[in-house]
Amino acid sequence: MKVKNTFVIILFLSLFTIITSKAQEDQINLIAFKYNGQSQTSDIIKWNIETPETFTTTSSNVTGILVGTSIFNGSTGDFIARVTQNDGVSGIFKYNANTQTTSFNEATSFFNGSAECDMQTGFVYNYDGNNQNEVELNKYDPETNQLTIIGTFNFAPNTSFFPDGSCFDSNTGMYYFVMQDNEGKKLVAVPINAAEFTYTETLLTGLPITGNIGLEFSNESNSIYCIYSSYNPQTQSSTFVVGNLDAASGAIAVVNTLDTIGGYQFYNRTFDQNTKKLLFVAYDVAFTTPKLYLYDIETNTYETRALPGENVLEIECNNFEYSALKYGQLNTPAFTTNNLVIYQDIAAKAILFSKNVAKSNFQIVNMQGAIVSAGQVSSANAIDASTLQSGVYIVSVVVDSKRVDKKLILK
Repeated sequence: MKVKNTFVIILFLSLFTIITSKAQEDQINLIAFKYNGQSQTSDIIKWNIETPETFTTTSSNVTGILVGTSIFNGSTGDFIARVTQNDGVSGIFKYNANTQTTSFNEATSFFNGSAECDMQTGFVYNYDGNNQNEVELNKYDPETNQLTIIGTFNFAPNTSFFPDGSCFDSNTGMYYFVMQDNEGKKLVAVPINAAEFTYTETLLTGLPITGNIGLEFSNESNSIYCIYSSYNPQTQSSTFVVGNLDAASGAIAVVNTLDTIGGYQFYNRTFDQNTKKLLFVAYDVAFTTPKLYLYDIETNTYETRALPGENVLEIECNNFEYSALKYGQLNTPAFTTNNLVIYQDIAAKAILFSKNVAKSNFQIVNMQGAIVSAGQVSSANAIDASTLQSGVYIVSVVVDSKRVDKKLILK
């Protein structure tokens, strides 16, 4: 009997593990622009990979999108891109996936196609040219719209670059991108937290790279993954390659070659940190309807899913919950107002504030974007959290006519 019971327990645990893994996989949520032919603008859409037909829509005034500029700020839940609105003004567009609110700031710099976001600070890093034809590394604060020039690269005049050919290591604060000079294609690595501006150039080796190369970084495996096409002059055909790039040596190890793919949209690529899946939009060899490809880095296999429309641009994974659980609260003063801290008192089943905000209006939003609690902060400077389940929330409070949004993990 004991053996039988043990078998049942093991079977139950195995089934539980499978169900849990499947549930986690099903939580791959995406966000993107979707062209609206009636208004000739692009709406913001959110959907789960398993149910693309039930996407949610938020309208916008965006008429043009600079390809390859989108990022998802995992620390704040903001989907950010360089756009042009229907009034002809160009700037930085933000949509918060948690509160479903939008904002727009006229650009202070040319936010180009190799922008990456640090999950620990929320800062956006990108390289860009200046008036002296020099290439600079910029740090952009999307909360204040402030740009800081970190340093200037000493590249040769004939250096070329690859749109969206970059990635960011949020564990160590390393910004990577690919450029090309007379010696070949190189990986540029910049430690953004270094006391002085410095960088390295490492020549890439492996299968010949034809056209654009895209990079993605896994903060779990601490690995750089790349996708590109490689042309074989002997067979006069191109092969779609998924590779693992060694930052130290520049060697690209082929993870898989996908001969069934005829081409891909380099600007429609993202990485789900939780499941370690590389997602991209590609066509089969017949170049029929594009599909969403989910490449599993751990198993070297892929699946396809339907897209919520034909004109879906700048797809990004919603890695907000992953960022909150891995890195916690933002560690930069740019996201605080008067050093306000919001925290949980588990014993009192309450949410407390480090400064007096009594009688201030608040609302609490869950990961599905639903408002689960709203009202005024009590005279005890607290919010009752007894009815809230464990999980990640956005707590918003209006202080001195300014709304402050904070991530909070309730246990």
